[in-house]
Amino acid sequence: MIGSDETIRRTALWDAHRALGARMVPFGGFEMPVQYGDGILKEHDAVRHHAGLFDLSHMAQYELRGPGVGAWADTLTVNNVATIKPGVARYNIFCNPAGGALDDVIFYRLDEDRWLLVVNAANAAKMWAHLEAHLAPDVTLTNRHGERALIAIQGPTSVDILRGFVAADIAAMKYYTCVETSVRGRAAIVARTGYTGEDGFEVFLDSDDATDLWDAVLTESAQPPVPCGLGARDVLRLEAGMPLYGHEMTEEIGPIQAQLSWAVKFAKPAFVGKDALAAQVAAGDFSRIVGLVLDGKVPARAGYPVLVDGQVAGEVRSGSLAPSLGKNIATALVPAAAASAGTRLGVEIRGTVHPATVVALPFYKRST
Repeated sequence: MIGSDETIRRTALWDAHRALGARMVPFGGFEMPVQYGDGILKEHDAVRHHAGLFDLSHMAQYELRGPGVGAWADTLTVNNVATIKPGVARYNIFCNPAGGALDDVIFYRLDEDRWLLVVNAANAAKMWAHLEAHLAPDVTLTNRHGERALIAIQGPTSVDILRGFVAADIAAMKYYTCVETSVRGRAAIVARTGYTGEDGFEVFLDSDDATDLWDAVLTESAQPPVPCGLGARDVLRLEAGMPLYGHEMTEEIGPIQAQLSWAVKFAKPAFVGKDALAAQVAAGDFSRIVGLVLDGKVPARAGYPVLVDGQVAGEVRSGSLAPSLGKNIATALVPAAAASAGTRLGVEIRGTVHPATVVALPFYKRST
């Protein structure tokens, strides 16, 4: 659906969000809920201690088909693709030749020849053009962006809430696995994935089926989840040390700088960006993303200067109050010499320098 100005799209759940009193904002080309009536802190608390319900239908969904998908995707991404087994999901990153990130994505392998690729909404057009420009003859692409919905249930009680609506035994699913099943009698893909740092599931289904599932989860669950907007999701992912494209990764900030070297498989044959990333690792003097905990009660925001020995040497990439910690936290891009845990830095906030300490990521890790 298209918004009234014909430039901002609406997900299939737009009416449901408005009925729940959501504050809507443009994000990734869609009008999305940033928060509901009770506010971000209550939504955050629900996900950490119970469950939250998210509309993520703005994310782009691409279907990949053919016997050569894995080998083809391995030439374009830093992590292994062909080794993914059916029913398994894997995080990955597309890079440019200079080693910067085009986007961070998740591949879901449905069977031997069928895959689902989910990319960030803001990068949908760029990534579709990139895939088409490098398309192999034994790979077929289908763009389902805006045609299919994505509903996420995140939090420690998500299994108990969702299991009554899904034919598959989701309690038996492992983290980063997926299954084609039926949800309330309608075909869907259910994955045990998410971007909040908690246990949870993501349900991929036709847009026409989204409202039925959303309403049922909210009205038929014994302990319904709390509807959550993008504001709570951003705080949750930051606490969990998960990067947000455009902040911790950009076309100038690649996976090595973003402290995601675990995802870069240099043993693979040539892939886009491999030589540049290898050169970064060899030199070792690249600026990198670190976690910061601020001393005071003033939050840092993206773009604020970071000072090393009184001189501006970096900048904040994301910042927020961390309700799980009761402290103000941030990520920052800083020189290698200032990246060790325990290093004392300064963050300039409205003309005043506030002390901060470099810490290891993630800020928060759930108990298992």
